[in-house]
Amino acid sequence: MASKKKLKSIKEYEWRYASLTISGKNLDPQKITRELEVKPDSWAKRGDHFGKNKKTKQGFWGLEGGSSKLRFDTKLKKILSKILPVKHRLTKLIEENKDIQQIYLDIAVMPPEGCLIAEYNFKADLLNEFTS
Repeated sequence: MASKKKLKSIKEYEWRYASLTISGKNLDPQKITRELEVKPDSWAKRGDHFGKNKKTKQGFWGLEGGSSKLRFDTKLKKILSKILPVKHRLTKLIEENKDIQQIYLDIAVMPPEGCLIAEYNFKADLLNEFTS
C-alpha cells in the first residue's frame, strides 16, 4: 500500500545550493577572472589542493548563489547579476579559450531525510545560447 507522506515546502529544506562553474583540464582561473573582471567565489588550478587531502583533476572557476537558506530564484538572480553584465566578454572568452571545456549549473537541496542534486552540464560552446 502506498505511503501518504506530506511533501515539505521548499522553505522547510535544511539546505539549498546553486552554482555556475567553468572548468577545463588546463583552465587558468586567474585568466578567467582577468578577462571577465568578475571575482569568483571558488577557483583552483589543476593539481591545487582542494578539500581534505584532494588535488583537483582540472581547473575551475565558479560563482555561488549565496547563503544556503536563500530561495533558488534569489540564488540564480545573484549568479546572473554577475554574469549578464559581462556576457559578451564571456562569449568571446569561450570562443577563444580552448581550455574551457564545460560549464556546470548545479542545483541541490537537502531535505531532512537526505540530499537531492540536479546537475546540468553544458559543453562550453552551448553557453552562447544562454548569453545571447
